[in-house]
Amino acid sequence: MKNIKLTKGFGLVEIIVAVGIWVIFASVGVVSTLGSLRLNRLGGEQTEASLLASEGIDAVHSIRKQGWASPFLATNCTAGCGLTQTSGVWAFSGSSNLIDNLTRKVFVTQAQRNVSGDIVDSGGTADSDTYKVVSEVSWSRGTPPITNTVQLTSYLTNFTKAIVTGMTGGFLVYGDGTTTPKYRTYDRSANTYSAEQNGVVGAAGRSWQMRTSPTKTEAVAGYITSGGVLQIMCFDGSTWTNDWSVTVGGTGTTSRFDIAYETNSGDAIVLYSTNTGTTNELAYRTKLGSNNCGAANWGAATNLDPVRTTGIVHWVKMAWDARSSSNLITAIWADANSDLSAMVWSGTAWGNEPAAALTTTLEVVAAAQDVDDFDVAYESLSGDVMVMYALAVGANGTNGVRYSTCTGGTSSCTWSATLTPPTLIDDATSMDISSNPNSDEIIFASIGNAGSDMQRCYWSGTAFTCAANVDTSCATPVAGSKLIATGWLINGATNRSIIVYNDSAATNVGWYACTTSTCTVQTDWVPTPTFNATQRWYRIEMDPIRKDQFMFLISANTTSFYAKRLAMTAVPAYTWTNSDGGAALETTLPQITNNPFAFAYWRSQ
Repeated sequence: MKNIKLTKGFGLVEIIVAVGIWVIFASVGVVSTLGSLRLNRLGGEQTEASLLASEGIDAVHSIRKQGWASPFLATNCTAGCGLTQTSGVWAFSGSSNLIDNLTRKVFVTQAQRNVSGDIVDSGGTADSDTYKVVSEVSWSRGTPPITNTVQLTSYLTNFTKAIVTGMTGGFLVYGDGTTTPKYRTYDRSANTYSAEQNGVVGAAGRSWQMRTSPTKTEAVAGYITSGGVLQIMCFDGSTWTNDWSVTVGGTGTTSRFDIAYETNSGDAIVLYSTNTGTTNELAYRTKLGSNNCGAANWGAATNLDPVRTTGIVHWVKMAWDARSSSNLITAIWADANSDLSAMVWSGTAWGNEPAAALTTTLEVVAAAQDVDDFDVAYESLSGDVMVMYALAVGANGTNGVRYSTCTGGTSSCTWSATLTPPTLIDDATSMDISSNPNSDEIIFASIGNAGSDMQRCYWSGTAFTCAANVDTSCATPVAGSKLIATGWLINGATNRSIIVYNDSAATNVGWYACTTSTCTVQTDWVPTPTFNATQRWYRIEMDPIRKDQFMFLISANTTSFYAKRLAMTAVPAYTWTNSDGGAALETTLPQITNNPFAFAYWRSQ
């Protein structure tokens, strides 16, 4: 018999065991695969969330670069903000952003520092120049839902905060014939100017104007080139920027623009000639007080169409209401037809032009509006407006001075008819007015080119008291010149108005000190160096902080200019000093007539 070998198969038990083992291994594989998928998904979500959070930080940095005060701090993001982007510009929008299933919020809160100056989470002192930025992205998944969060943190500082906030004083700008404007800071305590510094490259500036903000350390300055282009610059306390430019016409020998700040809001406005006649002879641009320097922070140009003037505007002047609650500004302008008109800025719009031109026969030296022979000022307490101007009928022996007021202290103030101050008997080719910062008093003084006579007036707030032929041998005004300036000194209860003028061919400082309408000639002060007999532009800027002193600036000696300070004690006693150190601040001015420099005290200190 053959031996038969039997091969056994899998029994039921073995099959069950094998299937069980396979299930276990399969389950492990599935679990492992699913875990990997979940990890991959979570990793992808975390990556996307990290990118979105990083983008949030970058966006806030971009917003900060648009301005520290606005828009960076204009929106309250302590509870979280969303972000939006328009034409490549980031801005805060809403309370959050939903991207796919991810929610992003950015939080901007004021940082705190301990006594050592280190940043702490709590218990420190708030630092208004440092903000903590948190960009948070969150999302939920699963059942029950699990919330995941990615957070990134950054700190932003006010890195452009003014470097001059600790310095009490002022600011001086001018041209030297190059395409780089120059500037100097003025230290009130030391009564000295800094070394000359370069501004931002632009063009050769001829006719200058500058104002400082009443709410922060900021200055807006402008100049006109020989080609008739107006360049507006802005200084934030550390850096100059060229914000915008526009053609205003002329060659820089007349002042076809002016700058002013609203007292309450700190908004800036530039009013300028459009170099066109008949319609829209003027235009203006504004910048909010909450905005910093920079082209993007200015409003668009808006045309202004005066009714009372139709010629090309050659001269523009503005004065602001000094009352702390006011945003009023009054502008006056003269056109190529020798017409003079005015408007009042309400804080939002220009209006209230007089029912007729203030005059249609302004005085000139040789050609239409070749001289600065009109001025505007606010009474400091009432908010009433005073405009004074010279008529072509003025002559040696004929009173050419006129004035108009706008009373009421509002944008709808009431314009008077053309009025004539009493007693005066001469023309007023060079003239200047200024307001007592503590009262409604105004001082006026002028020199006429017909007889080279000086005359003056004192406004009490209700009426003029005037005197003619105060000096009958003054220097003769020429086109583009201004040979007289006025100002006020206040020390306690002692108030004096001051008149500084070019006394014939004198190389010293000729001046009067006045108590109300009584003026006393003072001994000429001998500056260092003495001035050249050819003097062309006088300017007084009163110190809004130290009212017992002012700065007198003068162009002389061909292409040079100087700065001198007058201070008064309560006695009173007067002291002149050479703030320029006894040397010209510049010796290569492009011109010495019509605002060849601009000086302003800081108003926000």
